[in-house]
Amino acid sequence: MSGTKQANLKMEQILSRRRRYKIKNAKRGIFKFLPDLGCKSVKGIRHQIKDMLSLLLPSSHFYKNSLRFYKRCSKPDRREFQRISLAIGVGFLIMGLIGFVVKLMHIPIVNIIMD
Repeated sequence: MSGTKQANLKMEQILSRRRRYKIKNAKRGIFKFLPDLGCKSVKGIRHQIKDMLSLLLPSSHFYKNSLRFYKRCSKPDRREFQRISLAIGVGFLIMGLIGFVVKLMHIPIVNIIMD
């Protein structure tokens, strides 16, 4: 019986040393900088950090894509600018003519209906 008691006592001493060591080391390393994380394992902390960073990743992808787009854009030269301006001018002219024709057709129709 005394041998079993001694073994239990020795085991309890070993476990209490381990507990004290864990408490002492809990305030070191990553736990020192991230005390609000409730995980005891590094894998749990890693998952929580990935979850936190997943909120930031879409914005970082948007930033990288925007930066790439900005770098690839170039200022148009004189000839390209003139072509674009001409195309826009022709588009305005066509849309204006279509609107004018529709308005001209609309006036007699309204007069016929109202009379």
